[in-house]
Amino acid sequence: MENCFLFFILFITSVSSEYQSKFLLGEDNFGHWKNGILTSTQTPTPASAPSSPLVLAGSRTNRPDILNHLKRYPGGWDITNKHYWAAVGFTGVAAFILAILWFVCFGLAMLIHHCCGWRIDIKGKESRGSQRICLILLLVFTCASAVGCILLSVGQDEFHWEAVDTLNYVVNQSDYTVQTLINVTGYLSLAKTVNVAQVFLPSDVKDDIDKLNVDLNNAADTLRQKTHVNSRKIRSVFDTVRSSMIAIAIVMLLVSILGLFLSIMGHKNTIYIFIISGWLLVAVTFILCGVFVIINNAIEDTCMAMGQWVDNPHAETALSDILPCVDQGTTNDTLYKSKVVVNDITNIINGFIGSFANSNAYPGGNSNYYNQSGPLMPYLCYPYDSQLHELECPTQLVSLANASMVWQNYSCSVSESGFCTTTGRLTPDMYQQLVGAVNISYALQHYAPPLLSLQDCNFVRETFRVITSEHCNPLEQRLRMVNAGLALVSVGVMLSLALWVIYANRPQSEQQVFAKISSKLKGRSNGNMAIDASFKNNNNDV
Repeated sequence: MENCFLFFILFITSVSSEYQSKFLLGEDNFGHWKNGILTSTQTPTPASAPSSPLVLAGSRTNRPDILNHLKRYPGGWDITNKHYWAAVGFTGVAAFILAILWFVCFGLAMLIHHCCGWRIDIKGKESRGSQRICLILLLVFTCASAVGCILLSVGQDEFHWEAVDTLNYVVNQSDYTVQTLINVTGYLSLAKTVNVAQVFLPSDVKDDIDKLNVDLNNAADTLRQKTHVNSRKIRSVFDTVRSSMIAIAIVMLLVSILGLFLSIMGHKNTIYIFIISGWLLVAVTFILCGVFVIINNAIEDTCMAMGQWVDNPHAETALSDILPCVDQGTTNDTLYKSKVVVNDITNIINGFIGSFANSNAYPGGNSNYYNQSGPLMPYLCYPYDSQLHELECPTQLVSLANASMVWQNYSCSVSESGFCTTTGRLTPDMYQQLVGAVNISYALQHYAPPLLSLQDCNFVRETFRVITSEHCNPLEQRLRMVNAGLALVSVGVMLSLALWVIYANRPQSEQQVFAKISSKLKGRSNGNMAIDASFKNNNNDV
């Protein structure tokens, strides 16, 4: 349960699809290529000058550390550090101490009341005003408890759904990233099957693709497995917390109302059952107050840490250890090999066009002859030069984007023997092979570069920025509402307990008034039933 909570605190995120497309497919995230090696757009830190760790949320986390003799914790936000959690846990100490004091003091008071006969009674005619004040206070405290139960129910419900929505995004975001990796590996695998006129990719390129796909698949499987396993655990914890809070709200409301009713009716013996129940429940609600205070502070610490990390995405922090950017070596290899494969496929296609489609071969044992004729096909332009820098496509060539549409005009109809019967440079089978190769190249050209946004941390940085600006405040407000509800319920029931005992021990005459009112109501009800019965009998006699 602790690991689930830590995971959730780290991934309190929710980003709209526009940010996904912008930062996973945006061209601004592409890096530069130099001598065939991809380098980040960021200037690397020299090896001789290692960066010092960045203390995240240091102004908030400078709290007394219970595990270090209440000395100030200097380490900043770090959910892997037990001293950080000890310092955060200190924020809930007030509520825990109050729960212990309440449990002990009220328990002793009840013990003295029961064993020693010590009690406060409201007697005498001059105490009628005190009785009324006591009744009014009981009604006020009961109403306060009811309002607290409502706040608790509404607050925990909103917090639950806000957290579930956030968790759903985490899963979707993970799935989206995994799918990006799978798309790259899938198209790299398809590139191995490119076959144009029995010409394939070189064997060494195929071997490199196999090795690269192993790394990409491992990264995708690890990310997907961890996300889904943790999300199931977190969802289970959220559901348990929600059920527990609803049960506490209902029980506290029933205890408050029934305790008020029994104290008014003067049931001295029965009221003690509710007093003991309320005594224990108040202690529980105080403890829950402390727990939610700790959660609230942990979330606020996390939000501040994320905001500071956005300004220093490449600094060495706890966030960098727990949520690192994509491995730079794997990303560089993927992007490098993708561009090599795209150029290799372009070589194969252009080689086929020059040797087969645009050749004016003569029949008679020439394997390149299939009765091709008509205008010459345009060649496919190379997307990258020899240094794998991007190239602009000349007007006389076709690009990966429009090649399939242009080449369709050069297709011919074929006979059963496979020869063209109409003007054209491509048979339907050849056209399909070319289109398949072009589609794979086009997919690699557009799915591989987005990995750079993961390597450069642009995607993670934008995610954290949206968290701090759009989702931290709602979560904190929901938690404050839950804490307000718990505090109101605790105080309302706590103050009602003593008044239940006092009011239940008021003079017998006061209790008889309520008993007479109750008997009159019952008598009227019975009388009405008797009148209805006699009325029906008279009608039957008629």
